[in-house]
Amino acid sequence: MIHVLYLDDESHNLTAFRAAFRRVFKVHVTTEPTEAVQLLREHPIEVVISDQKMPSLSGVEFFELIMSDFPDPIRMLLTGHADIDAVIDAINKGQIYKYISKPWNEAELQALVEEAAGQFRRKRTVQQEGDRMIQQMRQAKELAAWIVEVTASGGAVTPEIHEKAKKIDELLS
Repeated sequence: MIHVLYLDDESHNLTAFRAAFRRVFKVHVTTEPTEAVQLLREHPIEVVISDQKMPSLSGVEFFELIMSDFPDPIRMLLTGHADIDAVIDAINKGQIYKYISKPWNEAELQALVEEAAGQFRRKRTVQQEGDRMIQQMRQAKELAAWIVEVTASGGAVTPEIHEKAKKIDELLS
């Protein structure tokens, strides 16, 4: 199930969100930004939705706050206020994926969360593939240095050289 975190200072919005989506998503809700950060630490959150207008900080400020520690979840801003400055800030500072108006349309919001989770998973797959390629490059570099060393020492084929040659073959195949 997709893990969604929803931060809003109005508890009735959280109740409505949970009621609407608890069967299709793993829903985490809170009215407190500090608790939202704790939920991000404790759960594999893929999509974060935040209300823009809250008393302690704005949704954009919350996204800015979590960006360095939690860059991967896809961020969506939800607001009942048509504020063009908030939209611009959200895009520039909070790097949001979507800006959603209240009241939300349940089917549209579900589709947007599913789309965002798909983007999260693609992003994660690309990162994992990049990490795997970097690891293979490091291993190949180590093996190349080792081959140079063996060649310089006369190149006698020992069991160790045979094992290293097998590793090279595996990396290249």
